[in-house]
Amino acid sequence: MQNTRSCCNRWHVTRPTMRDTIPKNDTGAKAPDGRNRMKRTTLRTMCAHGASLAVLAMAAPALAQTAPETTDPAQTPEAAQVEDIVVTGFRSSLQQALNIKRQEAGAVDAILAEDIADFPDQNLAEAIQRLPGVTIDRVNGQGTTISVRGLSSDFTRTRINGLEAQAASGGNRNRSFDFSMFASELFNSIKVRKTQSAEIEEGSLGATVDLQTGRPMDFGGSGLNAALSTQASYNDLSEKTIPRLAGLLSWTNENRTFGGLVSVAYSERSPVLESFNTTRWQRGDPTRAYGVGQNFGGCIPCTTEAQRTEVLSAFYPRIPRYTFGNTQEDRLGITSSFQWRPSDRTEVVLDLLWSRLNSELESPNIEAWSFARNSNASTNTEGVDKVILRDYEIDAAKNAFSYAVFDNVMVRSENGFTRNESTFGQASLNIRHDFTDRLRGNLKLGANKSEARTPLNVAYAFEKLGVNGYTIDFRDNDRLPMINYGFDTTSGEGFTLTKASRSSSGGDFDNNVAAGAIEYDFNPSLTFKFGGEYRTYGFKTFEFKRESDATVGADRLTDVDSIGRVVSIDGGIDIPAGSTLDYIIPDIWKIAGFLSDYDATLVNKQSDREVSETDNGVFFQTDFNTDVANMVVRGNVGVRYARTEVESKGWQQVSQGGVTTYDYVTANNDYDDVLPSFNLAIEPRDDLVLRFGAAKVMSRPSLGNLTPGGSVSPTTLTVKYGNPLLDPFRATNYDLSVEWYFQNEGLLAAAVFYKDIDSFITTRTDSLPWNQLGLPDELLQNIVSPDAIFEVTRSLNGEGGELHGLEIQYQQPFTFLPGVWSNFGFVGNFTYVDSEVDYGASGKNRLTGQSKNTVNATLYYEEGPFQARVSAAYRSGYLMSFPGSNGNSEEGMNSTTYVDASMSYDITDSLTFSLEGINLTDEYNDRYVDVTNRISDYRHTGREIAVGLRWKY
Repeated sequence: MQNTRSCCNRWHVTRPTMRDTIPKNDTGAKAPDGRNRMKRTTLRTMCAHGASLAVLAMAAPALAQTAPETTDPAQTPEAAQVEDIVVTGFRSSLQQALNIKRQEAGAVDAILAEDIADFPDQNLAEAIQRLPGVTIDRVNGQGTTISVRGLSSDFTRTRINGLEAQAASGGNRNRSFDFSMFASELFNSIKVRKTQSAEIEEGSLGATVDLQTGRPMDFGGSGLNAALSTQASYNDLSEKTIPRLAGLLSWTNENRTFGGLVSVAYSERSPVLESFNTTRWQRGDPTRAYGVGQNFGGCIPCTTEAQRTEVLSAFYPRIPRYTFGNTQEDRLGITSSFQWRPSDRTEVVLDLLWSRLNSELESPNIEAWSFARNSNASTNTEGVDKVILRDYEIDAAKNAFSYAVFDNVMVRSENGFTRNESTFGQASLNIRHDFTDRLRGNLKLGANKSEARTPLNVAYAFEKLGVNGYTIDFRDNDRLPMINYGFDTTSGEGFTLTKASRSSSGGDFDNNVAAGAIEYDFNPSLTFKFGGEYRTYGFKTFEFKRESDATVGADRLTDVDSIGRVVSIDGGIDIPAGSTLDYIIPDIWKIAGFLSDYDATLVNKQSDREVSETDNGVFFQTDFNTDVANMVVRGNVGVRYARTEVESKGWQQVSQGGVTTYDYVTANNDYDDVLPSFNLAIEPRDDLVLRFGAAKVMSRPSLGNLTPGGSVSPTTLTVKYGNPLLDPFRATNYDLSVEWYFQNEGLLAAAVFYKDIDSFITTRTDSLPWNQLGLPDELLQNIVSPDAIFEVTRSLNGEGGELHGLEIQYQQPFTFLPGVWSNFGFVGNFTYVDSEVDYGASGKNRLTGQSKNTVNATLYYEEGPFQARVSAAYRSGYLMSFPGSNGNSEEGMNSTTYVDASMSYDITDSLTFSLEGINLTDEYNDRYVDVTNRISDYRHTGREIAVGLRWKY
């Protein structure tokens, strides 16, 4: 079969398809279908040139100097020959991704490895963000979770080797998938499915992400394939150089009936996390007296009632501080795969994956502690109600203090140390067999387990009372203020060790899946599919703590030089002159040896909870592929039935007669969903695909909302808890797109989408009978009857909302340009998303986590052994919480733009040198509160430069 574009180029890896066939008479004469192909080709070329107008303008001076003499192609011997061009590396991976997108019935985008164990980005999430509609969240400077088309990670399903999975690290206790658990070198493809079909398991409102590890028969030929890469990565903020290693070994027998593969990846990270943060802003109440509630204790310059009202109405930062955290991470991942093809009709694949991510974080800082609390004589705490305002200026636009000097402030110096240990393991068995030429079947069995542990989390605090002259000044920079504490912060004199906390916690997530399906080709145009699956999902979490965090007796040491150490913020963040940069902090290891009860037994604080789900699903789907009016019409239509049974457990605190007891309660729920879906792709021309998709979809409730844990008071008839009886999120999705494949590696596409979401989970208080809550009657302790009316505060399925958007993709190599310019190319996309959600009494707003605009762009260059590219990812601001806390209208993140670059040179056919730059502009994450854009957290992690060598065989 001849590839559509093989008349001009020979593709190194791509598979030819039926739709890629061009007749040999494609010379401008009319083809058998009567269409004038030359006319279509000319129009395509004109548009391709027009789309590259900016590049042409940039290149014009050089072109004027290097334009070749015009030669009649018919007069050259080469004109009679077909040019043979082998496309490899980044360009090859782009073309393969386009092939996948084009051949799918629904809306799918893909990223593929450039070569053996060589993915385009070091981080999986950062690779996925290059696709349209995908945004990522970053923790400690690296991508962790993704959002698709405005819907957060809780609404996105991720499968590894076809098996639904959940990877969690650190304190993750929700349904989101943490991509930082895995090295990108372990995978060879990522697909993001944005439309639903009946054969794809339910559980996503946004998208289904498919991660595929390598298999031995992915590589051509038989025998041995191997790759080894090593990198050294330098961070300009931490000034540390850390290693990154990866290797792959694959073998298949001569007949390619059996093969095995193993890959290993190890990497470290050591970023410094520098920031200024406020832990939100709050204000007083001018209708109340000084020293009451959140009001200052007094204001020296306030001589009029207007000044007093102004001061007590203005917002002040709750815990203003400069922070820096020292992080050390190490990640190890191993995959193996065994592939057996005893005949052309049968294939058996066993895939194994294991990954471990360990991290340690030390986070020292010094702060004004008074503003976030009220005075408490029993704990010797002096709060904002004791603080005296000596001098001030107010930013009227933000209704916030831009400058202030305070007396009688409590200053806290603190330090914490956290160790996280996370593991993920999966085994999956996939069996495919062709019973006849028309009947096929497949079976999938597998299990995975993710363990997120925090075996050690300690925090210590020194506190000093009665500090005068504390100054904070935002007037020159509203993100980086000048802070001066007014005393020698390097001395432990006057500080007291007041807090010593220690805890250990963890969460477990496990999936077990058994699934099967059969396919029957009724005729060349129709295929019927029927199948089902059985899945169990389990989640449980635990935590143990010290009985009390407060120090007592000899452990409550004053004048703390002997158990502290002095640290300095070295200026990596542009702190204004006059600020306090050096200060004493608790020394984690000295205090561990000092405390008399450091090794005291940790106790369970009744925060454990569990969720167990049993999911059963069956589907029927019809795939069609035919010609209608001289157009290819293909797609699928089907329906899926899903039943979910849920068991939730949690601690209920029962208060009665001044006595508090705890009961571990269990609640059960179940629900059913019927989910029809339809995907249609029409090809009115060889280079044009029109798509339409519609589907009913569902996503199960967040784990934290399902807990029956909370508090009950039978005497006051009040209940507070999650809600184990929640229904899932449900929505109806519509998608419409047009894709123009105007040349090899070329695409211009636009898609519009609309999601009608039935409900979101909200918190509400209602008067309800106890026997409608799903909680056990034993909690009532026979004080009231089960039909008694309680005031119930719980999570509920609230009002829904709408989400709509637009995606535009453009991809093209500049092969139409002369000389060196023909080696350039561009890949880019733009996504617009808007939504409206009812937040109850707070009104309507867009979804949290949803950016209105995202842009991704990559300019690449490839010639012979040399490759280079630069990529930019822009994300507009988004909400993180609505309404905000402490009287702020909202909380959110301002826009970010990340710029990365890479280049490589093939020293030989087997050895490649690489150079990468990550976050070249050292972008800051700028978190804010309120529509007035008050600073909440302004953080950066530095640039990274990686140098490496890669060998393959």
